[in-house]
Amino acid sequence: METVRYINFDGLLNTGVSDFLMKEDELTACKNVWVYQIGKLEKVPGYELADADSKVYTGKDVNYLHHYYRPSTKIDYLLGFSDTSTNYGVRQRTTGDWGAVTGGSWSGRAGAQVSVANFLDKAFIVGIDGTTFLAPTTITGTVAEDDGAVDTDIADMPKGKYIVRFRNLLYVLHAYESATLYPSRVYYCDEVTAGATGWTNVASAFIEFGHDDGDEITGGAEVIDRLIVFKRYSMWKYDETEVKRVANVGCDSYRSIASINEVVYWFNRKGFYRWGGKIPQLISAKIQKFIDGIAETNLGNVVASIYNENEYRAFIGTVTVDGITYTNCWVCFNVLRERWYIRCTVDPGKSACQYIESGSGKRRMYWGNANGDVHKFAQKVDNIYNDNGSEIDSFFITKALDHGAPEQRKYANHMTFFTKYAQGMKVSVDTDRKNEFNVSQIQIINKNVDTKDFQAEGNRYTYKFHEKGNDKSWEFEGFVVEVELKGQDE
Repeated sequence: METVRYINFDGLLNTGVSDFLMKEDELTACKNVWVYQIGKLEKVPGYELADADSKVYTGKDVNYLHHYYRPSTKIDYLLGFSDTSTNYGVRQRTTGDWGAVTGGSWSGRAGAQVSVANFLDKAFIVGIDGTTFLAPTTITGTVAEDDGAVDTDIADMPKGKYIVRFRNLLYVLHAYESATLYPSRVYYCDEVTAGATGWTNVASAFIEFGHDDGDEITGGAEVIDRLIVFKRYSMWKYDETEVKRVANVGCDSYRSIASINEVVYWFNRKGFYRWGGKIPQLISAKIQKFIDGIAETNLGNVVASIYNENEYRAFIGTVTVDGITYTNCWVCFNVLRERWYIRCTVDPGKSACQYIESGSGKRRMYWGNANGDVHKFAQKVDNIYNDNGSEIDSFFITKALDHGAPEQRKYANHMTFFTKYAQGMKVSVDTDRKNEFNVSQIQIINKNVDTKDFQAEGNRYTYKFHEKGNDKSWEFEGFVVEVELKGQDE
């Protein structure tokens, strides 16, 4: 009889290699399981509504969220954009109910998609509905304005799909000017004077990123004091002196672009990438099966933001991997430890951003759904153990563990588990990759240190742990298994 210990699973998810090459601390599958304290698995914190009594617009996708901070009044606004029957509109909140934005409606523009940047105490908005570009608009406090005669900061401003603030200027990307579309052009505003800007040099104040190259701009960001411009098949950088192609790696969803510690992350059909000044790095090899499961029609709907300051979290829709369906799936990447895990929610994600709640000062990741609601992901300190009132379904599956001798057939008949708050967690075992977790042998953990007997024979063993509930999040430190080699006592 041999005793084998498995006391660390914080490598989290890896679907990109075979079991023999996987580390023993990695998992072949997991859902709603993460690592907060190194070496210990836990069920994820839950989420709740930003406001339980009101919606952005009832029954409509909240397809864009933006954190607008107004320095002059020191107020943080959360802006929510959505269809309103045949129109497109924006509402705002600081705390409590969603409130109106005076003039915040685009008539007949249901289905529009916007981009927003903070500048000069305002939120500047550009966007497009099909092939129709929206009039450039500003929001000052809770008042929207699209008339350049009233707000001269947008007088003669070109229309565009995307807008980015870089250094002390605004840049309009994928532009439409004088009834002409410029999919590779970026316009920039005048230098700020006395707290105001303008667009008086439109005839010459623009930059071409691969002029007429059969491609188009799909988003941008400011990173490491550079303007980063994405196209469908390439990535560019600009420093106010030189335009340079960085790589032939594009971006398929501008709402997937997010920066953490001066490193930009984004989604491409091949996977998730990051760039910190040299060449783009593919970071999603461990979850490639999830990338491959994204529907082609859903590529532009991948949305992402920052969770818990050091995690890039992206919604990819519902995918099926190795026979398991992950409904409303978010892929989550810890940028410090370079670990992936899966977060599934009751509602689909349609938009996301970080926001600091006025009053509490808490920075949380907010996200909009398909019914006009905006949720916020809780952090561990918030003690939220359900998903907007629904139980959290969590599980993880180990690699095929051979207990040190893959060639040797063996019996595994006794296990000891080390957990906390895991009462009710179910444990089952599969042998030799049959994917037959024997229902008749499911054991239930009832105490922090618990022992269970199994009757399983094989060369390699895969263990599945599953729990669904709204009690305090369970913690899992590991297990010990007693193994008897077949024929050892014969």
